[in-house]
Parts: sequence; C-alpha cells; structure tokens
Amino acid sequence: MSLQLSSLRQRLGLSFLKSEWRFMLFGGLMAAWSSLGQTFFISLFSAEIRGALSLSHGDFGTYYAIATAASALTLVLLGKFADTVPVRKLSLITLAAICLSSLHFSTIQNVIALVIGIYLLRLWGQGMMSHVWSTAMARRYVKARGRTLALASFGMTLAESIGPAVVVALLGIMSWRMVWVVMPVIAFLSLAPFLGALTQRTPLQDGEGVEGQSQTNAPDKPTAFKRGDMIRDRAFWLAIIWLVFVPSFTVTGLLFHQIYLAELKGVSLMLWAANYSFYAIAAMIGSIASGILVDRFTAHRIVALTQLPVVIFSLLLWLSDGPVILALFFMMFGLCSGMPQTALSSLLAERYGTAHLGEIKAVTLPINVLASAGAPIIMGVMIDAGAGLGALMTLLAGFGLISTLGAFGAFNLGLAPLPASVSRA
Repeated sequence: MSLQLSSLRQRLGLSFLKSEWRFMLFGGLMAAWSSLGQTFFISLFSAEIRGALSLSHGDFGTYYAIATAASALTLVLLGKFADTVPVRKLSLITLAAICLSSLHFSTIQNVIALVIGIYLLRLWGQGMMSHVWSTAMARRYVKARGRTLALASFGMTLAESIGPAVVVALLGIMSWRMVWVVMPVIAFLSLAPFLGALTQRTPLQDGEGVEGQSQTNAPDKPTAFKRGDMIRDRAFWLAIIWLVFVPSFTVTGLLFHQIYLAELKGVSLMLWAANYSFYAIAAMIGSIASGILVDRFTAHRIVALTQLPVVIFSLLLWLSDGPVILALFFMMFGLCSGMPQTALSSLLAERYGTAHLGEIKAVTLPINVLASAGAPIIMGVMIDAGAGLGALMTLLAGFGLISTLGAFGAFNLGLAPLPASVSRA
C-alpha cells in the first residue's frame, strides 16, 4: 500500500509541489500584481481619468500609446538585469517601483503627469514584473520548466478574472484615486516581507541561476547565446516575433473593444461578462496543458499549436451565433491567453540557453508591449472607418494564421535549424 501511495504521489507531482510551492507562489504573486500595469486594469479607470482631465477617447488612447511605446524602448535596457541581479533583490526593486508608480498615478492632475504615470506603470508592471518572474522560473527549472511556468501564470489569470469585479466594488466605496493608493499597499505587504523565503533555491531546481550557484553538471548547462545571436537567428524573424506579437495584440484588442464587439453580436453586456468564467477556466487549462506538453515534447515541437485558438475563435465569433458558440468563443479566447506564454518562455530557454536569458527575453518585451499598445489604436481606427465584425476578425485570424504557419515551418518542418553553438566568456 505504501508503495502504491508513493507511486501515486510521484505521478501527481505532490512531492514536487511540496518542495516548490514557495517559488510557485512567488511567480504567481508577481504575475498577479503585474496587473497594476496591464491594459485590462488601467482601462477600468478610463472614464474617471478622462473625466478628471477632460480627455476624449482618442486623446486618452494617444497618450496611452505614446507612454507605452516609451516604456517598450526602456525595457530593452532594463531587461538584462535579470541576468546579473539576484532574483530576490530584483523582485523587491521591481515591486517597490510598480507600487510607487501606482501611488504617483493616484495624484495625476494634468496630461504630462498622466503620460509619466502610464509610462511607469507599463514599464514596471506589464514589463519588468512579468519579465522578472518568468525569467527566474525558466532559468531555475529544466525538467519541469513548462509546468512551473504554467502554474505561476495562474496569478495573472486570477487577476484578470477577479480584478475587474474588485475594482468595481472598490469604486463603489471610494474614489478612483484612493483605489490607486489601496492596491499598491496591499501588493507590497502581500509580497515584499516574504520574498526571502519564497525565492530560496531548492534541490529540485535543476537549472542555472544568478545567485552564485552555477551547476557545472546541470542538464540545462547553457550555451552562451546572447541578444545578437537571437536577432541573427532565422527563427526570430520567421516565428518568434509573431509568437510574441499575435497573442498580445489579439487579447488586448479584444478586451479593449469588447463592448463594441458585444454590440455587433447583439449580446447583452451581462451575458457577455458572464461568459468570462469560461475564459478563466480555459486559460488555466490551456496554461497547464501547454506546460505538460512542453515538458513531454519540448516547446519547439508544440509552440505552433498555441496559436491555433486565435484562428478558431476569430472564425467562431464572425461566422456563428448563439449562446453555445459564444461560450466556445470565450473558451478559445481563454486558450489564446493561457497557452502561449508558457510555451514561449520555455522555447527561448531551450533554444538559447539560460546564461543570458534576461537579455534575450528583453528583446521580446518591447514587441509584446507595442503590440498591446497598437491593438486598441489599429482596431479603433478600423472601427471609426466603419469596419464590421468580418473585417476585425479577418485581421485577427490572419495574424493567427501567420503565427501558426511561421512557428510550424520554423520548428516542425526544420526551416530554422538551431544556431551553431558559440563560445563566449
């Protein structure tokens, strides 16, 4: 009986979770609190901000895009610190920065302060908070890299699921400015005091790190690929750019213009919002499934599959109607949100090693941020020009198809073979 119980625990990964739950919680909390700089969170205050500063929708969108673009350029410089600064220290710096940025946002009184505030939120929230935890997870684990990235990403899924309801509830009892005071205080107190315990290394963390614990015989012994090597790699242009761009563009664009899409489909906002439960469940399932597939087959072999939900949900929303189809749309939408991040972070670690993973991932951060900034503008211009559901979904389905075919060609058909190993200090 004891042997059977031991075998069951091993299959379920209970011993692994017992050992690694602290670092999983670290990643989950970092992912959750990155929401302070995410589009879905900031957009919840759009009406209040526009009212306070007398801005039109176009004005706010323009300032948002300018600040986001500036933050994207800055991320290229800051991202490489994940290769040299210990996880605990860099996490504390990043957490403090996003919390201070949120406090600044509560005080904005003019357009200049607004642009600075959005710049700081996007830089430290969507940018560095996400970068720090995902780089640390991808670097510290090899055999369980996919699963650990997937489990930690639940933090973001949870924030997307309950964040809007929490904000609406808070706005019912306090001003929008006070919300931007309360949230960062909760974020700091929920994570900062525990960073030391949550980020300690364990024997089951079989990858490299930047804490002076390099493991000569580690199975993930990295090659010395750097930023320039990735940019010269054919796979970067054929697949990786699209793997970063398409999910970010799609998810942000749909969330930003969801009210308009609901109107086009003739769906009440209440019914539309109710279907987000399907989105949240599918995002969690997609993240776990992606992690399991990565660990079993490698990210190279399965990453193209993570882009198919974009094509499927675009066609569903465009060509079909009814409550069942709407639920299926939200499920595919959730898979689009949950699957790509795990596979992409694993892919970069597999392909280029982890010695300079922070520097390498820093190249992808501006693509992600610019995609999320461009989606509301591009789709908004199309809507203003009279574009209907067909045109909008054709755009998204086209991007999804390009990303799917590019990744399949590069990694499954061998059009972008692994770059030759280089040797650098």
